[in-house]
Amino acid sequence: MLLTVAPVWKEAPFIRLLIPLMTGIIFQWYHPVWVSTLIIAGLTCCIFFFLFSFSKGYFLFRHKWLLGILLMSMFFFAGTLIVHFKNITNQQKWFGSVYHNKAVIIAVLNEPLVEKNKSYKSVATVIAVDNGKKITKTEGNIILYFKKDPLAVSGLQYGSAIVLNKPLQPITNSGNPGAFDYKRYCLFQDITHQVFLGEKDYTIAEGKFQPVYKQWLQNSKSRLLQILKKYINGEREAGVAEALLIGYRDDLDRDLVQSYSNTGVIHVIAISGMHLAMIYGLLIIILKPFSKSRKTRLLRGIIILSVLWLFTLLSGAGPSILRSAVMFSFIVIGESLSKQVSIYHTLSASAFFLLCYNPFFVWDVGFQLSYTAVLSIVVFSGPVSNWFYFKNKWADNVWKLMAVTISAQILTTPLSIYHFHQVPNLFLLSNLVIVPLSGIVLYAEILLCIISFIKPVAALTGKLIAILIQWMNGFINWVDDIPFSVSNNISMSIIQACLLYAFIIFVSLWLMHKRNAMVKYAVAVLLIFSCSISLKNIYQQQKHALIVYNTPGYSATDCISGKRYYFTGDDTCRKEGFFRNFHLNPSRILYNVKQADALPGLWRSPPFIFFKDKTIVLLDSTVKISPVSGAVHVDIVIVSQNAKYPVSLISQTFRGNQYIFDGSNSTWKIRQWKNECDSLHLRRHSVQEDGAFVLDF
Repeated sequence: MLLTVAPVWKEAPFIRLLIPLMTGIIFQWYHPVWVSTLIIAGLTCCIFFFLFSFSKGYFLFRHKWLLGILLMSMFFFAGTLIVHFKNITNQQKWFGSVYHNKAVIIAVLNEPLVEKNKSYKSVATVIAVDNGKKITKTEGNIILYFKKDPLAVSGLQYGSAIVLNKPLQPITNSGNPGAFDYKRYCLFQDITHQVFLGEKDYTIAEGKFQPVYKQWLQNSKSRLLQILKKYINGEREAGVAEALLIGYRDDLDRDLVQSYSNTGVIHVIAISGMHLAMIYGLLIIILKPFSKSRKTRLLRGIIILSVLWLFTLLSGAGPSILRSAVMFSFIVIGESLSKQVSIYHTLSASAFFLLCYNPFFVWDVGFQLSYTAVLSIVVFSGPVSNWFYFKNKWADNVWKLMAVTISAQILTTPLSIYHFHQVPNLFLLSNLVIVPLSGIVLYAEILLCIISFIKPVAALTGKLIAILIQWMNGFINWVDDIPFSVSNNISMSIIQACLLYAFIIFVSLWLMHKRNAMVKYAVAVLLIFSCSISLKNIYQQQKHALIVYNTPGYSATDCISGKRYYFTGDDTCRKEGFFRNFHLNPSRILYNVKQADALPGLWRSPPFIFFKDKTIVLLDSTVKISPVSGAVHVDIVIVSQNAKYPVSLISQTFRGNQYIFDGSNSTWKIRQWKNECDSLHLRRHSVQEDGAFVLDF
């Protein structure tokens, strides 16, 4: 078992390399050190390691621990160097080092255009920058938004090269409290800039500029999508089918995705190791006759690896499925050579190689959940399965599936709460039905793609798949509608998540290995965890804050008092689910507050809000103001909806300590107001440029 540390340490030696590698990656990201220092330190460790390795006698015998420290130090510095050189902004060929606003960009589309509400979107690689003096070959990605004109973008396809003559905008975060770090997310994909293009802002170059193998993969993926859309009726059903087979999520219904998340089966529509395991199991059955001799086992291994990696590449090679592909590769190679491979060694080795390939996987939620889920199943599924025994084969199989589901939740729950702020209470019921059903759908989709040229049979298969997916969606919606199906809006810090993991480890050691001494440690950790929650609640009860959110195109302001908030702003922010969940809810979860129609100490008399000792003015296009002999002194003036007044008139009417321009204003209008504020020496804050305005008092 994992919890018996020494045997696993010997059984999975890659753990000794993985821990310092991860430590180095995390350290370098949060505390960057000059690369020359890292190289010198790493080389010094290497030299001493090899000197000690070749030394003999009493000194080496007495100081063997030095070799261990030097080895771990080597991989620590290796981790720091990997993350430094993986960061696109540290690379010599990054386009940002030679780009300026008047430069011309040559970019190649990395994906087909994806239709959005008001535009078409694609990611492109900047292959060259013409800064007027010379053309420089470059690397790095940008996000392109094209004006929604189907005729104008008809010539744009995967691999198309375009010449841009419009300035790029750096990608920034919203600055809303608790918001998703979109800038970092993009940087981890080598994306640093974005631009919105009209018809006259670019020209299309002739030819295709992607490698042949990438072009083939994209064409294959497009062909599979065409088959699914052709034979599976219903937008929601086709969207789920696309996500289930090749991880294509652009056609998924947002509300349906939320329902899958609430019920604990989001892994079904997010390509993961479960899908690869199903395909691996199918291949094992089909290729069973090839397991008799050494030569046929090698052939079987080659076929299995080829199919698994082809599926991995077609699905986008996300972190969770890459983990599974690498793990299955070790297993298949071991079986082909008639060797048994430890699951712990496979897990640690796959994580090690994947982090060497891309150190930013450390921060990927899919990567984290994938490894914790597999580790949790390996450690706990046996003991949980032993809780009950059924003589009936079907009942026993159902219980084993439930045991695996329960086991997976043990180590993934703290991560789920930390990242998603919710716990699916009915995950057992959902997984018991959806996992087997999704397996049938996956196999049926594979069959559909194989027989797609036989139209009558393909049409019938497509109808059956659509019906099965309708059942899946209907069941998920039914479970999601149960009042207690999910506990959400749970706020948990990284320290609290670590305390929860410590509690799980101590309790597991006590129950599974009869180490009674672990009980006192578990109780101590639980007390610390409870105290942290109590202290946080006490702090929040005394807290007051004003937040003007960065919500593009809309006004949104929260007045927070204790554990309640009062919202004022556009109704769209209140009613539209995705908008609310993305822009506003992270802050409310962070502050652990619930909505209230009124707050103590808050009184509203439009355009004024009197909140505690603060006087706030909400100035929009409907408010009429005129010059007065004496300005009204206020603390904050929030200007919205392109109010038609100049700052000079606003400041003559309301003498504010701070002027806030919210997200409902146009960029050109904000630029005009900012210039006026600077000339009048007034304090100003634009949420579009500076992020959300937060005043704690």
